[in-house]
Amino acid sequence: MEQETLYIASISGGKDSSALYLLMMEYHGNNFLPVFADTGHEHPVTVNYVRNMHHMTGGPKVEMCKADFSKKLEKKGIEPTGNGMLDLSLWKGRAPSSKAQFCTEWLKPWPIKLFLHNNYPNHKWVMHTGVRREESKRRSTKEPFDWNGYFDCLDVRPWLYETEKYMFKMMEEKGLPPNPLYALGNNRVGCFPCIHSNKKQLQVLPDWAWDRLQYYEDTLGRSWFSPGILPGKPDKYVPVVSEIREWAKTTHGGRNYDLFKQDTVEDAPSCFSTWHECE
Repeated sequence: MEQETLYIASISGGKDSSALYLLMMEYHGNNFLPVFADTGHEHPVTVNYVRNMHHMTGGPKVEMCKADFSKKLEKKGIEPTGNGMLDLSLWKGRAPSSKAQFCTEWLKPWPIKLFLHNNYPNHKWVMHTGVRREESKRRSTKEPFDWNGYFDCLDVRPWLYETEKYMFKMMEEKGLPPNPLYALGNNRVGCFPCIHSNKKQLQVLPDWAWDRLQYYEDTLGRSWFSPGILPGKPDKYVPVVSEIREWAKTTHGGRNYDLFKQDTVEDAPSCFSTWHECE
């Protein structure tokens, strides 16, 4: 018996995946599955935007899924918080970092894969992602069609040769407003803040985002940040959230803190280049 094909659109709330959603509507009407993995560390504006995409477009409702680490934490005698990012860090015993970036796999593709296995085990999956070559050196080597070993299915990248300008143009033509975070000066959406955030991005974090990081740090019992270089501190010093918060307010000094290197087109973080889940 031939398996029914399930056309899947990986949604993040960013411009590329939002335009992808519209493209899927053009080709498949409402006969496709948009899916979003909530890390527990998203900006609430992004979550609300994704929840309402079907109202704004007339398309299918985006399926929301999230990772559950309760069984893993119970084995360690730890009470789950219900926040995916924090529970993952409690399970691993540390916060993710640029050198130990376990967050993307466990909080994005893993819950989506479980959701698909639990709800569509007998379908032939075809994954669609909003990857564009111009975003990074790594992405520039991608092909429009490839085999996704993680999901064991065909991976389709219809936007691979398109531009950022085209994404916004398509959304305007189709009447879907972009995620409001772009109008506030954010060049990417996704985890808020991402572990790859630079100093400029940290400077505009609202108080509630800093308070959430402080809550993570207090619950985890260790610094949320990795060793870096801060003015007046020794090498490999591990700063706490309150110190980074003050450092982010400064205009001079501390610019070499290695956690916050500016992402460039030559070397985008692996979550943007490998898993394609954040934009």
